[in-house]
Amino acid sequence: MPPIADPLRFQPAARTLAAVLHAFDELGEGGGGVVGAERRRLALDAYLHAGPERPAPIAGWRHPYAALPFRDLTWSTGRVNVPAGPGAGAAGLVHLGAVHLAPDRRAGDPRITIGSLADARRADPARIDALLGSIVAPEADRFVALATAFQNCGAYVEVPAGVVLDAPIQLVWSTRPGETGAVFPHTLLRLGAGAQATVYERRLGEGDAFVAGIVEADLGPGARLDYVVIQTADDGARVVVHRAARCAAGATAAWHVADLGAALARSTIAVELAGDRAASEVNALFFARGFQHADLAVRAHHDAAATESRAIVRGAATERGRGRIRGDIAIGGGCDRSSATFRAAGLLLSRDASLDVTPALEIASDRVSAFHAATIGSLDEEHLFYVQSRGITRRVAERMMALAFCEAAIAGFPGDALRDEVRTLLDERLDDVPDTFAS
Repeated sequence: MPPIADPLRFQPAARTLAAVLHAFDELGEGGGGVVGAERRRLALDAYLHAGPERPAPIAGWRHPYAALPFRDLTWSTGRVNVPAGPGAGAAGLVHLGAVHLAPDRRAGDPRITIGSLADARRADPARIDALLGSIVAPEADRFVALATAFQNCGAYVEVPAGVVLDAPIQLVWSTRPGETGAVFPHTLLRLGAGAQATVYERRLGEGDAFVAGIVEADLGPGARLDYVVIQTADDGARVVVHRAARCAAGATAAWHVADLGAALARSTIAVELAGDRAASEVNALFFARGFQHADLAVRAHHDAAATESRAIVRGAATERGRGRIRGDIAIGGGCDRSSATFRAAGLLLSRDASLDVTPALEIASDRVSAFHAATIGSLDEEHLFYVQSRGITRRVAERMMALAFCEAAIAGFPGDALRDEVRTLLDERLDDVPDTFAS
């Protein structure tokens, strides 16, 4: 039995889906699929008949969501067994494109479950199906529907009740140089009551891949999840991921997202505060350079009393980069003593760059506290003059102030080492832009 399906020319069409279903049948337990055939067909239909983007992207947007080109992309799935290597270390999972690199032995913390989503479903289909699609519905938006229709890989993480992890869980998604794969990952996370875990999602690699993914996290009472995203995909890639968490009473979901790569980086971060005293935290940033486009949406829905949501978002753009930040906070009826804060800011580093920030509040309870702030600006000449008066060149002063602008979001990332990593990656992106602030 072949471990990897033969690549299929990808187009979001019924004939492609038929070929995908045949590939799963041929591959059997070597495939990475978990979505049933009928559900895939319904999702494809939802994608093909999705309405226009609301609100529409800003002027100069080069990626029409209703008509993205998919030429030269290929779809595949499968697994390759690889040596686990010496030592246990932190638990992790690695995919190369849509191919799961499966270790020949279990490593990491024995208390937790981590592995391929397809393997988890084969072991306990009822448990996986109960969570799959329950937090991010296939009709959530066009790309969720597309990811559901052609899902070809995924990860499953479960941390039992009361387990507190000291080391982070690593989920690595990479591509081969020159690869033009269509990758549709689905990640499920389940934390039991009182469990605590940090998960690093790293998206990297060279090649003009297209990624449309889904992350669903279910948090039991009193659980805490810190979910970190470091996205440094090749400048020709397009990465679209919808991540959402559902929090029971007293649970906390903290999202920390750094979108620092890809020609198109579209991230949706959503939290459903379903139980009393549930909380969410978002620290997110992007840096759009060249012709890169970054689209970041933050959604917090309060559905219980005494819930709290906080979001800090920073977006910067230079050259002909485009960026959009959207905030959507909804506090339902019966959510007394809840509080919500959304702070977003954009920094323009060239005359040809463009940013848009759109916050929205929907409040149906009286005894709540809700606040949003949104600003867009450029570097302040008086501040630059002050820094230069201390013997620092203008170029260095501009870089220092650009990095300081993003610090409000970076400071919320967990751990000094991770914060330093994000600062270094951001500094490298500034290095790669000649005359960043003069164009």
